[in-house]
Amino acid sequence: MPTSVPAASFFGALLSLVVALGVPVGLGVLVCRRRKGAFHSIIIGAFCFIVGAYVLEQILHTVVLIAWPGIRENALAFTVYGCLAAGVFEESARLFGLRALCKRDPSPETGFAYGVGHGGIEAIMLVGVSMVNNLVIMTMINSGNAESLVQGLEGDQLTLAQDQLAQLAALPSDQWFAAGFERLCALTLHLALSMLVWMVVTRRLPMWGYGLSIALHAVANVPAALYQCGIATLWITEIATCVLVAGVAVLVSRLYRRAQATAV
Repeated sequence: MPTSVPAASFFGALLSLVVALGVPVGLGVLVCRRRKGAFHSIIIGAFCFIVGAYVLEQILHTVVLIAWPGIRENALAFTVYGCLAAGVFEESARLFGLRALCKRDPSPETGFAYGVGHGGIEAIMLVGVSMVNNLVIMTMINSGNAESLVQGLEGDQLTLAQDQLAQLAALPSDQWFAAGFERLCALTLHLALSMLVWMVVTRRLPMWGYGLSIALHAVANVPAALYQCGIATLWITEIATCVLVAGVAVLVSRLYRRAQATAV
């Protein structure tokens, strides 16, 4: 049984929790103060993400894995398929959600608020919830109450639980920081792509902007797919993702300024 978790690991998990929960909530408060009805857009953004990524996309993954069980062993096929699937389902959900929202309020705040909901719920579900659980476990280990975490378990279940606790305590501290860094990049990507699709919905850009959003989403996911295949290391993945997301943000910002200038 582990007797302690390094302070750096605890701080990294805490910082990632702040990013995963605090940043979406903070952005949501800001946009809601600025625009009446923005909360509705945030909720729709969260709902569309769940339906698109956690329901429809997962159905496709199940079908593909049954039809092609060895796809994970083919790095190129897995990367292309996984990235395109994420792009198509999430950007289609984004297009559907923003079309519905912009019928009532086509302001830029609607697009931004949708992005907060879409990216925010992903951050909360993927990182926020797990970090709360991990921080509770870390606190119990450091307070000398690790035994209570496995109380009542016997045999293989006890051994498995003890191994999991030992792995958590031994996890390098930089991996805890990486979770928050990755979510910050992902949230930025969702905000940028939401504004890109908002421009399509409000006819500031032609429909090719929707196709562009799928392509940009897919490309931004490539480093993560390569990491899952064991080709890229953790921080190479995070740095590459950061660079790609920054490029997407700059491109969307330029398109937005050009569209606004044309509209005027």
